[in-house]
Amino acid sequence: MNLSVGCTLAYDVLTPTANFTFNILANRDPHQHLGDEIIRLAPEVPLERTATSKGNRVFRVEAATGAFTVDYQATVEVNRPGAPDEVKADNPGRLPLATLTYILPSRYCESDRFTQPAWDLFGRIPNRVEQVREICRWVEANLAYTRGATDSRTSAWDVWQLRKGVCRDHAHLAIALCRSLSIPARYVGGYALGLEPMDFHACFEAYLGGQWYLFDPTDGIAPDRIVVIARGRDAANCALTTIFGRVNAGALTVRCTEIPPAG
Repeated sequence: MNLSVGCTLAYDVLTPTANFTFNILANRDPHQHLGDEIIRLAPEVPLERTATSKGNRVFRVEAATGAFTVDYQATVEVNRPGAPDEVKADNPGRLPLATLTYILPSRYCESDRFTQPAWDLFGRIPNRVEQVREICRWVEANLAYTRGATDSRTSAWDVWQLRKGVCRDHAHLAIALCRSLSIPARYVGGYALGLEPMDFHACFEAYLGGQWYLFDPTDGIAPDRIVVIARGRDAANCALTTIFGRVNAGALTVRCTEIPPAG
Protein backbone atom coordinates (compact mmCIF):
# COMPACT_ATOMS: atom_id res chain seq x y z
CA MET A 1 0.00 0.00 0.00
CA ASN A 2 1.24 3.49 -0.89
CA LEU A 3 0.76 6.06 1.85
CA SER A 4 1.37 9.77 2.20
CA VAL A 5 2.40 10.67 5.75
CA GLY A 6 3.51 13.80 7.53
CA CYS A 7 3.13 16.16 10.44
CA THR A 8 3.41 19.82 11.40
CA LEU A 9 4.85 20.76 14.80
CA ALA A 10 4.82 24.32 16.16
CA TYR A 11 6.87 25.72 19.04
CA ASP A 12 7.62 28.99 20.79
CA VAL A 13 11.26 29.10 21.94
CA LEU A 14 11.60 31.12 25.16
CA THR A 15 15.37 30.86 25.77
CA PRO A 16 18.01 32.44 23.49
CA THR A 17 18.29 29.08 21.73
CA ALA A 18 16.82 25.59 22.05
CA ASN A 19 18.12 22.30 20.68
CA PHE A 20 15.69 19.79 19.19
CA THR A 21 16.07 16.16 18.16
CA PHE A 22 13.10 15.05 16.04
CA ASN A 23 12.15 11.40 15.65
CA ILE A 24 9.33 11.84 13.11
CA LEU A 25 10.92 10.46 9.92
CA ALA A 26 9.59 7.35 8.23
CA ASN A 27 11.97 4.47 8.82
CA ARG A 28 13.60 2.27 6.19
CA ASP A 29 13.27 -1.51 6.42
CA PRO A 30 12.75 -4.45 4.02
CA HIS A 31 8.96 -4.00 4.12
CA GLN A 32 8.83 -0.20 4.01
CA HIS A 33 10.26 1.71 1.04
CA LEU A 34 10.66 5.46 1.32
CA GLY A 35 9.88 7.62 -1.70
CA ASP A 36 9.86 11.43 -1.75
CA GLU A 37 10.66 13.11 1.56
CA ILE A 38 10.59 16.82 2.44
CA ILE A 39 11.49 18.60 5.70
CA ARG A 40 10.57 22.29 5.93
CA LEU A 41 11.75 24.47 8.82
CA ALA A 42 10.48 27.97 9.55
CA PRO A 43 12.62 29.89 10.04
CA GLU A 44 15.21 27.91 8.10
CA VAL A 45 18.10 26.67 10.25
CA PRO A 46 20.89 24.12 9.63
CA LEU A 47 19.72 20.51 9.92
CA GLU A 48 21.82 17.51 10.93
CA ARG A 49 20.60 14.02 10.03
CA THR A 50 21.71 11.09 12.18
CA ALA A 51 20.44 7.81 13.68
CA THR A 52 19.81 6.50 17.18
CA SER A 53 21.37 3.38 18.69
CA LYS A 54 18.18 1.51 17.71
CA GLY A 55 18.56 2.56 14.07
CA ASN A 56 15.78 5.17 14.08
CA ARG A 57 16.26 8.06 11.63
CA VAL A 58 16.34 11.43 13.39
CA PHE A 59 17.41 14.99 12.69
CA ARG A 60 18.73 17.72 14.98
CA VAL A 61 18.35 21.50 14.81
CA GLU A 62 19.01 24.57 16.94
CA ALA A 63 16.38 27.32 16.91
CA ALA A 64 16.52 30.87 18.23
CA THR A 65 13.98 32.68 20.42
CA GLY A 66 10.53 32.98 18.87
CA ALA A 67 8.19 30.90 16.75
CA PHE A 68 9.61 27.74 15.19
CA THR A 69 7.75 25.28 12.95
CA VAL A 70 8.66 21.89 11.51
CA ASP A 71 6.73 20.42 8.58
CA TYR A 72 7.43 16.89 7.33
CA GLN A 73 5.99 15.05 4.34
CA ALA A 74 6.88 11.67 2.79
CA THR A 75 5.50 8.99 0.53
CA VAL A 76 6.01 5.39 1.65
CA GLU A 77 5.28 2.03 0.03
CA VAL A 78 4.41 -0.50 2.74
CA ASN A 79 4.44 -4.24 2.02
CA ARG A 80 4.57 -5.54 5.58
CA PRO A 81 2.99 -9.00 5.98
CA GLY A 82 0.88 -10.02 8.90
CA ALA A 83 1.84 -12.95 11.11
CA PRO A 84 0.99 -16.43 9.79
CA ASP A 85 -1.34 -18.69 11.73
CA GLU A 86 1.56 -20.68 13.17
CA VAL A 87 5.36 -20.52 13.28
CA LYS A 88 8.12 -22.78 14.52
CA ALA A 89 8.66 -22.12 18.23
CA ASP A 90 11.80 -20.17 19.14
CA ASN A 91 14.15 -21.46 21.83
CA PRO A 92 14.51 -18.46 24.19
CA GLY A 93 17.96 -19.67 25.26
CA ARG A 94 19.20 -19.57 21.65
CA LEU A 95 17.78 -16.23 20.54
CA PRO A 96 20.15 -13.81 18.77
CA LEU A 97 21.76 -11.57 21.37
CA ALA A 98 20.35 -8.46 19.66
CA THR A 99 16.87 -9.92 20.16
CA LEU A 100 17.37 -11.20 23.70
CA THR A 101 17.20 -7.67 25.14
CA TYR A 102 13.53 -7.52 24.09
CA ILE A 103 12.63 -10.27 26.59
CA LEU A 104 14.08 -8.39 29.56
CA PRO A 105 12.15 -5.88 31.71
CA SER A 106 12.50 -2.20 30.77
CA ARG A 107 11.53 1.21 32.15
CA TYR A 108 7.88 1.08 31.02
CA CYS A 109 7.46 -2.68 30.59
CA GLU A 110 8.09 -4.42 33.92
CA SER A 111 7.67 -7.93 32.50
CA ASP A 112 9.08 -9.51 35.66
CA ARG A 113 5.92 -8.41 37.51
CA PHE A 114 3.58 -10.15 35.04
CA THR A 115 4.86 -13.73 35.07
CA GLN A 116 1.94 -15.21 37.01
CA PRO A 117 -0.86 -13.12 35.42
CA ALA A 118 0.51 -13.78 31.92
CA TRP A 119 0.73 -17.53 32.55
CA ASP A 120 -2.76 -17.66 34.06
CA LEU A 121 -4.29 -15.82 31.10
CA PHE A 122 -2.26 -17.01 28.12
CA GLY A 123 0.33 -19.56 29.21
CA ARG A 124 -1.68 -22.64 28.24
CA ILE A 125 -2.15 -21.56 24.62
CA PRO A 126 0.32 -23.80 22.71
CA ASN A 127 0.47 -21.70 19.53
CA ARG A 128 2.86 -18.73 20.03
CA VAL A 129 1.19 -16.60 17.33
CA GLU A 130 -2.19 -17.21 18.90
CA GLN A 131 -0.74 -16.26 22.30
CA VAL A 132 0.20 -12.83 20.95
CA ARG A 133 -3.14 -12.41 19.20
CA GLU A 134 -4.98 -13.36 22.38
CA ILE A 135 -2.92 -10.79 24.33
CA CYS A 136 -4.02 -8.15 21.81
CA ARG A 137 -7.66 -9.22 22.12
CA TRP A 138 -7.44 -9.11 25.91
CA VAL A 139 -5.87 -5.63 25.93
CA GLU A 140 -8.48 -4.31 23.48
CA ALA A 141 -11.36 -5.81 25.49
CA ASN A 142 -10.18 -4.91 29.00
CA LEU A 143 -8.53 -1.50 28.63
CA ALA A 144 -10.57 1.62 28.00
CA TYR A 145 -9.06 4.11 25.57
CA THR A 146 -8.99 7.21 27.77
CA ARG A 147 -7.03 10.40 27.14
CA GLY A 148 -5.71 12.21 30.19
CA ALA A 149 -5.87 9.20 32.50
CA THR A 150 -2.13 8.49 32.13
CA ASP A 151 1.02 10.49 31.45
CA SER A 152 4.67 10.09 30.45
CA ARG A 153 5.46 8.34 33.76
CA THR A 154 2.79 5.64 33.41
CA SER A 155 4.16 2.10 33.07
CA ALA A 156 2.62 -1.21 32.03
CA TRP A 157 2.06 -2.16 35.68
CA ASP A 158 0.20 1.12 36.25
CA VAL A 159 -1.97 0.42 33.20
CA TRP A 160 -2.67 -3.12 34.43
CA GLN A 161 -4.13 -1.60 37.61
CA LEU A 162 -5.85 1.39 36.01
CA ARG A 163 -7.38 -0.57 33.11
CA LYS A 164 -7.27 2.56 30.96
CA GLY A 165 -4.86 4.60 28.84
CA VAL A 166 -3.91 5.61 25.31
CA CYS A 167 -2.29 3.53 22.56
CA ARG A 168 1.16 3.98 24.13
CA ASP A 169 -0.12 2.39 27.35
CA HIS A 170 -1.87 -0.45 25.51
CA ALA A 171 1.35 -1.23 23.65
CA HIS A 172 3.42 -1.21 26.84
CA LEU A 173 1.08 -3.67 28.55
CA ALA A 174 1.00 -6.00 25.55
CA ILE A 175 4.81 -5.92 25.36
CA ALA A 176 5.17 -6.72 29.07
CA LEU A 177 2.77 -9.68 28.79
CA CYS A 178 4.61 -11.06 25.75
CA ARG A 179 7.99 -10.78 27.46
CA SER A 180 6.61 -12.56 30.53
CA LEU A 181 5.96 -15.54 28.24
CA SER A 182 9.52 -15.34 26.80
CA ILE A 183 8.30 -13.80 23.55
CA PRO A 184 10.58 -10.92 22.50
CA ALA A 185 8.53 -7.77 21.95
CA ARG A 186 9.48 -4.19 21.09
CA TYR A 187 7.70 -0.85 20.99
CA VAL A 188 6.81 0.71 17.62
CA GLY A 189 5.77 4.31 16.99
CA GLY A 190 4.48 5.54 13.65
CA TYR A 191 1.82 6.90 11.37
CA ALA A 192 -1.35 4.81 10.93
CA LEU A 193 -4.07 4.96 8.30
CA GLY A 194 -7.62 5.27 9.59
CA LEU A 195 -7.07 6.71 13.06
CA GLU A 196 -9.86 8.93 14.33
CA PRO A 197 -8.84 11.48 15.45
CA MET A 198 -5.58 11.37 13.51
CA ASP A 199 -2.45 11.33 15.67
CA PHE A 200 0.85 9.52 16.05
CA HIS A 201 0.23 5.87 16.88
CA ALA A 202 1.89 3.27 19.12
CA CYS A 203 1.84 -0.50 18.62
CA PHE A 204 4.42 -3.30 18.95
CA GLU A 205 6.31 -6.07 17.18
CA ALA A 206 6.73 -9.64 18.45
CA TYR A 207 9.58 -11.95 17.42
CA LEU A 208 8.04 -15.23 16.25
CA GLY A 209 9.74 -18.01 14.31
CA GLY A 210 12.86 -15.95 13.69
CA GLN A 211 11.05 -12.87 12.35
CA TRP A 212 9.45 -9.69 13.68
CA TYR A 213 5.70 -9.23 13.11
CA LEU A 214 3.70 -6.08 13.83
CA PHE A 215 0.56 -6.11 16.02
CA ASP A 216 -1.79 -3.27 16.96
CA PRO A 217 -3.59 -4.03 20.25
CA THR A 218 -5.52 -0.75 20.33
CA ASP A 219 -7.20 -0.32 16.95
CA GLY A 220 -6.34 -3.51 15.09
CA ILE A 221 -4.92 -1.61 12.13
CA ALA A 222 -3.35 -3.92 9.54
CA PRO A 223 0.47 -4.00 9.33
CA ASP A 224 0.53 -2.65 5.76
CA ARG A 225 -1.38 0.45 6.90
CA ILE A 226 1.22 1.50 9.46
CA VAL A 227 4.37 3.48 8.62
CA VAL A 228 7.01 2.84 11.26
CA ILE A 229 8.90 5.84 12.64
CA ALA A 230 10.75 4.28 15.56
CA ARG A 231 11.45 0.98 17.30
CA GLY A 232 12.80 0.45 20.83
CA ARG A 233 12.51 -1.45 24.10
CA ASP A 234 9.70 0.93 25.08
CA ALA A 235 8.65 4.55 24.56
CA ALA A 236 11.83 5.79 26.26
CA ASN A 237 13.72 4.85 23.06
CA CYS A 238 11.10 6.38 20.76
CA ALA A 239 10.42 9.94 21.93
CA LEU A 240 9.13 12.06 19.04
CA THR A 241 11.09 15.08 20.27
CA THR A 242 13.92 15.64 22.72
CA ILE A 243 14.32 19.31 23.66
CA PHE A 244 16.98 21.21 25.56
CA GLY A 245 15.85 24.75 26.40
CA ARG A 246 12.60 26.41 27.49
CA VAL A 247 9.94 25.81 24.87
CA ASN A 248 6.15 26.05 24.68
CA ALA A 249 4.61 23.47 22.37
CA GLY A 250 1.95 24.76 19.99
CA ALA A 251 -0.35 23.09 17.47
CA LEU A 252 0.31 19.52 16.34
CA THR A 253 -1.08 18.09 13.10
CA VAL A 254 -0.54 14.52 11.88
CA ARG A 255 -1.43 13.24 8.40
CA CYS A 256 -1.69 9.74 6.92
CA THR A 257 -3.63 9.09 3.71
CA GLU A 258 -3.68 6.41 1.03
CA ILE A 259 -2.27 7.29 -2.38
CA PRO A 260 -4.69 5.93 -5.02
CA PRO A 261 -3.16 3.57 -7.60
CA ALA A 262 -2.09 5.28 -10.82
CA GLY A 263 -4.80 5.16 -13.46
